[in-house]
Amino acid sequence: MRDALLEGMALASVLRDFLADSAPERVAPPLLRAHFEGRSVPDRVLCLGKAAPGLAAAARAVWPHVPGLLYGVPGRPGPPGFLDLRGDHPEPTPGNVRRTREVRDWLREGRGGLLALVSGGTSALLVAPRPPWTLREKAGLAARLLASGAPIRDVNAVRLALSEVKGGGLLKDLGGWPCATGIWSDVGPGQARLVGSGPTLPWRPAVSAGQVLRALGISAPRGLPAPSPAARRPRDRWFLLADGLFLRRLAADSLRARGLRVREVPVREGEGADVLAARLVSLAVAARGGGGPPRAWVGVGEATVDVGNHRGAGGRCSHLAAALALLLRETAPSARWSLAVLATDGMDGSGDGGAFTDDRHVPNPSALKGALVRRETASLWRGKGTFIPRGPTGNNLRDLWVLVVR
Repeated sequence: MRDALLEGMALASVLRDFLADSAPERVAPPLLRAHFEGRSVPDRVLCLGKAAPGLAAAARAVWPHVPGLLYGVPGRPGPPGFLDLRGDHPEPTPGNVRRTREVRDWLREGRGGLLALVSGGTSALLVAPRPPWTLREKAGLAARLLASGAPIRDVNAVRLALSEVKGGGLLKDLGGWPCATGIWSDVGPGQARLVGSGPTLPWRPAVSAGQVLRALGISAPRGLPAPSPAARRPRDRWFLLADGLFLRRLAADSLRARGLRVREVPVREGEGADVLAARLVSLAVAARGGGGPPRAWVGVGEATVDVGNHRGAGGRCSHLAAALALLLRETAPSARWSLAVLATDGMDGSGDGGAFTDDRHVPNPSALKGALVRRETASLWRGKGTFIPRGPTGNNLRDLWVLVVR
């Protein structure tokens, strides 16, 4: 099995197994039971984001008779007994504004303590622009922020200023009822409260929205509203269900069980995909030789790609795969190796769901270089037939990559 993983297709299949093993409907039930042991059972459950159906299934498995509402992206159905709303992603639409009103009405009309299970994708789904800002103005500014490569904390500072529901805004619809928030995190360590812009978690940004925009040289179409942060409430609490570190450990343990020598590699927040590729290949080249089973490097994170004015089909995962493949061809031409990179939510930028390759099926250097320069890496892998199909997975724990070298 360990030598079989030097085939890119076999390695990609194993990564998809890791993704299935980390599905919220599998992972979350025992975590929910453990967290609520000795505590009152929630009276209602709200599940938000790309992982909402799986989180709803987990809650239903633990508390079969507790009513709930899920609001997610199109894809797999939710469990029986849950109100099921779907919105558009990644661009917020007027339909998302209407569905957000439905969520808020459901909260206002209900009674009892709430369990909110929040996952990535919630920011685009849960939309209530703060007057006089319009949806078009808010979405346009958010798109410019994301295109600038601004870190998520700065993006969220602007989102908070322009939204009635982010930064704990939904708590205003609960009256005095308590809220516990479980987080299925798609952000870096220590940032879990920012998932989905924290709709049930009051927080204050380290810098103001105006400071963020001035630092990036981005002009707003109108004046920014005065901050109106939600107040912290003593009976509320939050807890982490799973994050990228959980997925990285699961993948590393599984590879060790298959006989590989494994090293877990942290992805530095804001690190460029080309820089990460150079760091990984340097580690792999330095560790070659000495016999024994293949070595594997595994990581979870979101390396950045500056797309500039390019409008090609690509994303973080396909770009990282191409950068790794090019460096391996240039610096270790005699090595046996394979790599696979996938977006755990199934959507890698404007491309597919990820890519895989190995030393025997890698594109030629000129094709790799051209795709990297043009930001057309998804088209490159699609042409080779070594892409992971795009589509919602019901999960969202950042990007997962594995490099195997002998």
